[in-house]
Amino acid sequence: MDKLKKDILEKIKRTYCRLKVSPISGIGVFAVRDIPENTNPFSGTLDQRWLRFSMDELGDLDKNIIKMIDDFFVIEKDNTVNIPEHGLDGMDISFFVNHSDNPNLLTREGRHFFTTRKIKKGEELTAGYDTYDHKYMKKTFQD
Repeated sequence: MDKLKKDILEKIKRTYCRLKVSPISGIGVFAVRDIPENTNPFSGTLDQRWLRFSMDELGDLDKNIIKMIDDFFVIEKDNTVNIPEHGLDGMDISFFVNHSDNPNLLTREGRHFFTTRKIKKGEELTAGYDTYDHKYMKKTFQD
């Protein structure tokens, strides 16, 4: 077997997740095997460069595309959004992580997810959107 095939098989052996219909919302990410605590279940995804756009720069896009940008990316308070270089067609499995008030993933460096505990096979992976998206942050009396 050649080196490229061996490399691909090694990556496949590190697969932790798949997409399925979610009881939380639409499509979600589910463990296909147990995932240890403090593990990045998406380590095989490709790093992309992200570019910042103002929403004005995106104003000519179809309203359904704008909705997808709002669904999958974080539109900041200053009305800007970071979009990966491959756009919506380059989204990886991690973009389908649903929100939970009791998440089993946390983000580091604003881009990478890590498990907060062991996740069992069949369990849905979730994140607290309120930790990185102001639209989900709870209002306080100071707001």
